Amino acid sequence: MDDQPPEPIASDYVELGTLVILFIIGGPINLAAYTQIAERPSATRLDILKRHLNYSDLLVLFVYVPSRACWLLTYDWRGGDFLCKLVKFLHTFAFQISSNVIVCIALDRLLSVISPTHHSPEKAQKRTKAMLVTAWFAALLISTPQFAVWKTFLAFEQLNWSQCMQIWEIIRVEQSLLNTSVVIPRQLMDQENVYVIVHMMLIFWVPATIVMICYMIVSCWVYLNSRPSVLGATTASRIVRQEMITCHSGSETEWRPLKSILKSTKGSVIAKDISPMNPQILISDRAVRSTVNRSSFSSTYNKSSSFGYGPNSYMGNSQSYNTKITR
Repeated sequence: MDDQPPEPIASDYVELGTLVILFIIGGPINLAAYTQIAERPSATRLDILKRHLNYSDLLVLFVYVPSRACWLLTYDWRGGDFLCKLVKFLHTFAFQISSNVIVCIALDRLLSVISPTHHSPEKAQKRTKAMLVTAWFAALLISTPQFAVWKTFLAFEQLNWSQCMQIWEIIRVEQSLLNTSVVIPRQLMDQENVYVIVHMMLIFWVPATIVMICYMIVSCWVYLNSRPSVLGATTASRIVRQEMITCHSGSETEWRPLKSILKSTKGSVIAKDISPMNPQILISDRAVRSTVNRSSFSSTYNKSSSFGYGPNSYMGNSQSYNTKITR
């Protein structure tokens, strides 16, 4: 290993510039959003979720970004062992709570469409608050191991150059400084691999999977419940093609063919036989008729009464049915 500490490389300067830009742009925007949400007199369920998402964004902007930028500027750790553990804990906590709040928003959207509890505003708001409390507690619990994983290491005593590192990295550096060929114990390597996998799963992959599943279910629910009704389309087409369907009930016991009464150009009525082998559902939906055409319907009713049909009369047989549409 070299006798001089490492120096910043190009990627470090790119990261530093990106952090500065994000802080300059994101800081005022999130502070304005915080002020706007805080000034609202009443907090709806969505306002509560927005507020907690804003809190998590402020943690990232005002905890992670400045500390990381200072670390890249100095390129060594000058805060001591406790501050090393605390800063890494806050870094993990900020990103974890941001992911957890996004999961809460996705779960709230899912429950709002599939759970009857969300029809009650009080119960829905209590459930949302419970989810947010769980999210903050889970983020706190998941971030706690950082106090054991991170510690300071004085790599160059003559230069007082120290670094905040993971315990597994410190073991490797110590072996390199001592010029020993001792292999890192298998147990330590397994611990490091488990830590990295669990950390990435909890902070990104598990939340991303939950969010994706929730929004897929919501999208399917919206699609299935927004398709046009076949019955409504059939009724509308019948209203356009036919002015009305009237049925007559006579005293005779013999079957009379059902006729569709259509209005001709001279005001006369043309009857068309419908085969008794084709059962029909007679739909009466007068509520959907427009106001401007009601006068013509009244004249039709008067004319139809001359044929023995009245507006309230009907004819039924074994292959015809009556129904009403309730809007």
